Amino acid sequence: MVARRALVILLLGASMGCDPSARRATAPTAVVIRDVTLVDVVAGTLRPHMTVVVVGTRITDVGPATGIRAPRGARVIEGSGRFLIPGLWDMHSHSLWSAEAMQSFLPLYVAHGVTGIRDMGGRMSFLAAYRDSLRRGDPPWPRVIAAGEVIDGPEPVQADISIAVPDAASATAAVDSLARGGADFIKVYTMLSREAYDAVLAAASRAGLAVAGHVPADVTPEEAARAGQRSIEHLRDEIEPFCSPRAAEACARLAETFRAERTWQVPTLLVLRNKAFFDDSALARDPRLRRLPAELREEWLAEREAKLRRGSAYAASKRARYADEQWLVGFLARAQVPLLAGTDAGVAFSFPGSSLHDELALLVDAGLTPLEALRAATLAPAEYLAARDSMGAVAPGQVADLVLLRNDPLTRIGATREIEAVLLRGRVLERRDLDLLDPPGAT
Repeated sequence: MVARRALVILLLGASMGCDPSARRATAPTAVVIRDVTLVDVVAGTLRPHMTVVVVGTRITDVGPATGIRAPRGARVIEGSGRFLIPGLWDMHSHSLWSAEAMQSFLPLYVAHGVTGIRDMGGRMSFLAAYRDSLRRGDPPWPRVIAAGEVIDGPEPVQADISIAVPDAASATAAVDSLARGGADFIKVYTMLSREAYDAVLAAASRAGLAVAGHVPADVTPEEAARAGQRSIEHLRDEIEPFCSPRAAEACARLAETFRAERTWQVPTLLVLRNKAFFDDSALARDPRLRRLPAELREEWLAEREAKLRRGSAYAASKRARYADEQWLVGFLARAQVPLLAGTDAGVAFSFPGSSLHDELALLVDAGLTPLEALRAATLAPAEYLAARDSMGAVAPGQVADLVLLRNDPLTRIGATREIEAVLLRGRVLERRDLDLLDPPGAT
C-alpha cells in the first residue's frame, strides 16, 4: 500500500505541468482571487468573503478577505458574488485511444472545469505522448491518471485497447509490461478467467499498482472487494445482478463488504441512462456532436440507429433496468459506500467535459445531496488517489486547480456548469479562454 500511494503521488506531481522556468515566462508570479465564497467540500459549508493566493502551481494562502494582501505584481480576480470549488475530476473516461481523440477531447475537459481525469482504457503510446507534451510545454489539458491497455480474456470485448490474457502466466506478463511502461494502475475486464484475475491482482500488488475496472464473469463483486480490487465500474452486470430493489438483504451484505474493504463504486449513470433512452431524439440533435471527430460521431449515431431497430419492448426493458440502477446508487450512498463521479466519456453520447455535469445532476436525481455529488468529483478522487495533501480542497499547499462559479453548487448542483474561470495548474483561463477551447456555438 505504501508503494502504491507513493507511486500515485509521484505521478500526480509529474503531471502538474512543464519546467517552472518556462512557466515564469508566460504567467504572472501570483494570482489572487479576492473576496470569494469558498465552497469547503471537506466541511460541507460555504465560507464567504475569503481570499485565495496562488503562487506558481500551488495555493499558498487562504483566509478572510480583510486579512490578506495581494502580493506585489499579482493578477487579481474579483470574486465577489462568486463561488470557488476545487477542480473537478472525471474518474471514468476514455481519451487516450488515438491521437485525434487525445487532441480533441483533452481541451474539452478543461473548458468545463474538469482539471483531472482517470483514463480507463486506451493505449500506452498515447499516455506517453500526453506526458511528453506536458514536458515540452503547458497545453490546456487536464491531469491524467491512466491504465493504458485493458487486461481481458483470450477474446477481449474491446480488442483494440486490450491485452488478451488466456492464463495466469500471460496475466502476470501483461501487468509487468504495463508497469514497466508507466501505467498508473491496472484495469481488468469482463472476460478474464478466475485464474488470470488472481494473477493480475498478485502481480499488481508486487508492482505497487491498484486494480480497477469490471468484475470478471467468474468472480463475484464480494470476492473482488475482498481480493483488493480498488474500484468497480458501471453497476450494470457488475453488482446489479447481485443487488436490486427486490434483494434488499443481499444489497445490505454487499454494501457492508464494499464499505469495510473501501471498494469504490463508479456508477457512470449517464452512460447507463443513454443506453436506456437511446430513442430520445435529442441525442441525435445534441450540438456537442459537432465537436467530435467525424468518425466517432458517425459511430455513435449508427449505434443509436441499430438500437432503435430493436423495438419498443427492448427500450422498455432498458428503462426498467435503469430505474433499478438509480435506486442502487441511492442505496449505496445511504449505506456510505464510497462513490466516484465518472462518465465513460468517449462511449456513445457521453461527451468529454460537459457530461460530468450531467453525471452530477443524475447522482442528485438518484438521491445524493448536491454536496455529496460535488464531493464525488473533488474530495473523493483525492482520497481514492491517496492525494488529499495535494488536491481535492481549496487550502494552502494544494495544487491550484480551481473553478470559479457564478452560483452556489450546494444549493443547486447545476451551478457547476456556470463557470466564470478555471485555474489549471495556476494558469488562469477566463471565460473567453474557455470559449476558445469549446466555442459556445458547438455546445
